[in-house]
Amino acid sequence: MRQCKYALIALGAMSINSLYAANVDDLSLEVTKLQNQVSYLIAQQNQAKSNQFAQTLDQLRGQIEMNSYKLAQLNQTVSQTLVDFSKRLDALEKKVNKPSARELRLQRDNAAFEKAKSALLAKNYNTAKRLFNNYTRDYYNGENYSESLYLLGQIYLIQGDTKAAYQKFNTIVTRYPKSVKIIDATYSLAVLELANGNKAKAKRYFQQIVSKYPSSSYAKKADMQLKKLN
Repeated sequence: MRQCKYALIALGAMSINSLYAANVDDLSLEVTKLQNQVSYLIAQQNQAKSNQFAQTLDQLRGQIEMNSYKLAQLNQTVSQTLVDFSKRLDALEKKVNKPSARELRLQRDNAAFEKAKSALLAKNYNTAKRLFNNYTRDYYNGENYSESLYLLGQIYLIQGDTKAAYQKFNTIVTRYPKSVKIIDATYSLAVLELANGNKAKAKRYFQQIVSKYPSSSYAKKADMQLKKLN
């Protein structure tokens, strides 16, 4: 009887062990399934996140490309605008700085005068005479007209044509009293009159220099001549 009891207890224990083992296996399988599901869900989530990231990245790349294009277009527009502005500014400067008709004539006036004077300084007297005569013809009453007359008079003196020289000096004295060469021309007339024996006229010219231009370099020379004549 006791053995039968022990046998029943042993059989019950075996049954319990078998049941426990079965439950453990079932639980292990269930856990495995759950783990697999979790792994799948995580993978799906990661995949979803990866797809979303890739989509976001593509969008950002598209925006960057569009902004780069817009920036390139803007730079091109700005560059062209600057070029156009520079051209308009140059045109405006040329228009503003464009010399007037009077200024152009003055430029040509000075150029012609300087060319003639250069020939005179080089002692090319015939060339200088021709150029000064051309100047007095082309720029009558120009900026350098009276000075050209004086230099022509000097050339004529050098070449021995005292009559032509006198005429040039006399034109300055009678017509251009404010000329820069008025004193020089007056003194030259006085010397020519003295050379021709016209002491009274020479004296009158010397006196004009002393009285009108006492501070000039010719005043002392004229005063010395007057003392000789007196």
